[in-house]
Amino acid sequence: MPSASVAIASRGALCKTVAVIPAFNEEARVAGVVRESSRYVDEVLVVDDGSMDATGEAAGKAGASVLRVPVNMGVGFASRIGAERAIEGMRAGAIVFIDADGQHPPELIPRLLLKIGEGWEAVFTTRSGETGNMPLVKRFGNGFLTWATNLFSGGRFTDTQTGFRAMTGEAWNRLRLESDGYEICSEIAWETAKRGIKYCEVPIPAKYDSWTRAKGTDVVTGIKIFARLLFWRVSRWT
Repeated sequence: MPSASVAIASRGALCKTVAVIPAFNEEARVAGVVRESSRYVDEVLVVDDGSMDATGEAAGKAGASVLRVPVNMGVGFASRIGAERAIEGMRAGAIVFIDADGQHPPELIPRLLLKIGEGWEAVFTTRSGETGNMPLVKRFGNGFLTWATNLFSGGRFTDTQTGFRAMTGEAWNRLRLESDGYEICSEIAWETAKRGIKYCEVPIPAKYDSWTRAKGTDVVTGIKIFARLLFWRVSRWT
């Protein structure tokens, strides 16, 4: 198993890694994600986003540190406070975001951290070419939102809508994020492009089952994300 800490190329120093897992009502799945992710990082932090089941308890028993949010605020809010706790409270030099529902393969975490060790500041994952199992509506919506994000931000991302990514703590602190919901994916990509953060992409498979197919963005959510992109285009970069 590769070392959980990674060496930042520009400094030649070891960097503590923390996996941040936003979770809402994932009691049945979060423990497996925690156990697998902990094989590849120094610590795992689960943000229990107002779950109505035993998500937090399951994550804690599996070995994660748990940050509980009293009410459900959204994946964007959970990601933001999770990153802040990991960087400021747990002294992480690099963070890996991974979903709690098992959609993302934790065994690919070393690929992302390898890129961080090579000197990339942010590593995004892309399901391009691996979308055969992705529902058609999600495939179309992800493609459209990726196109819109690139158009408005000047980025060249292949897939902005996956929540599996890695970033140095320094790069994260340069972002100016405000999203509470699913628009966080587009906002992170937008801010990364606009602030000149050095990023690359790593291909991953698209893993969907009956649970993950029913979750995530739908048509209404996609429209809301596009509206936010328009708002950012006018308010931030005119």
